[in-house]
Amino acid sequence: MNEKTKEICVLGGLYFAISYIIDLIDGFANNLSMIFDILFVILFFMILFGKKFAFLQKFINKFPKLSVYLYYVGFVGYILFVFDLLFLGPTEFISLSDAVQKYIAWGVATINIVGVLLALILATRKVFLLKK
Repeated sequence: MNEKTKEICVLGGLYFAISYIIDLIDGFANNLSMIFDILFVILFFMILFGKKFAFLQKFINKFPKLSVYLYYVGFVGYILFVFDLLFLGPTEFISLSDAVQKYIAWGVATINIVGVLLALILATRKVFLLKK
């Protein structure tokens, strides 16, 4: 796998995991979440345009199994993010009843949960079941 792709996906996995933990905490976490979101976007574009970060390489080398999990969570997280934007974006501009919006939200949430479970299953298969 391409080194840049691996770094972007591991960064995405770190972002999605830490952002989930921050979202569980209320109160001051809103400011922390906003700062973390801005930092992620800046790092994402810096890596995308060729900047290398030593802390990501050290993290990947020090924790190879965890980085595989973060890679898959980040990869699937990016796909689900684009899916959510493409699917939920237009529903904001269409007049739908509350019941329909609720069913759409539940459907998208279900797809997101299945996607994350699929990512964890694929990562577990790669780390523990496939012979190198």
